[in-house]
Amino acid sequence: PAPDGTVALSVESLALTQPDGPIRLVGAWRLSASDKRFAGLSALAIGPNGLVTVSDSGTVAEFDRPGGAPAVRLRDLGGGPGFVTYKKYRDSEAVILSRDGSRYSLTAAFEFVHSLWFFDDSLAVRKSVPIPSRGWRDNRGVEAMVRGPGGSGLLLIPESGNLVIRFSNGRFQGVPLVGATGGVADAAQLADGRVVVAVRELTPLGIVNRLAWLGRTDAGYRLRPFARIRLGPFDNIEGLAAEPLPGGTIRLWAVSDNDGWRRTVLIALEIPAERNQRP
Repeated sequence: PAPDGTVALSVESLALTQPDGPIRLVGAWRLSASDKRFAGLSALAIGPNGLVTVSDSGTVAEFDRPGGAPAVRLRDLGGGPGFVTYKKYRDSEAVILSRDGSRYSLTAAFEFVHSLWFFDDSLAVRKSVPIPSRGWRDNRGVEAMVRGPGGSGLLLIPESGNLVIRFSNGRFQGVPLVGATGGVADAAQLADGRVVVAVRELTPLGIVNRLAWLGRTDAGYRLRPFARIRLGPFDNIEGLAAEPLPGGTIRLWAVSDNDGWRRTVLIALEIPAERNQRP
């Protein structure tokens, strides 16, 4: 791991087309920083002091919402499944924060070496658990993770979008997921327990980024697409987080993974209160 540090964050406003569906674009920004660790952002959460992202090389980046201080704090995870010098051993794709005042601990899901890792508020490793991979390709593991019903356990969704894995009391149970129009990229849980999933479709004209509700069925779960985020053909949404606003409006934050060569885009969306109904 590299030393912790804070560097300047460049925040450039972008003009994007309004999404399709019952959702409103509030703002969009291109983010960049001089530290090469600020790249490959693959998971997003709401932290006690702003937004928290985790990269697919195992770096935690914390920064204010646009309009705040233009700086980003970078900290490398204190461990992971293998050598820190190899990206495939630090490919964290999904994250959950457990907040305690101004501090938080973190749970991350890794690809390649498919596993859950639990970190304390200093990002030191508490424990790790291997995830049954079911023959997944190395980089086609868990991409989305939220808390289970009532806040108990975890729900894990691999990129294939055909399965939801329940993790509780140290045990994994897979149930079918239907309705995915592409690969699952991340998920965000609302205050009332509902889950929004980001879905990535690969087409001849580029990447299509959609949002879908995750709902229960008799056999397992179903995805119901409800909006399309209109971005550039190479913009790849991989991080999604939600926070409630006064009056019942939901603010969704989304961030794209630049894979080290594309732009990093941060987007603020709102689901208006009158559209904020159970699917």
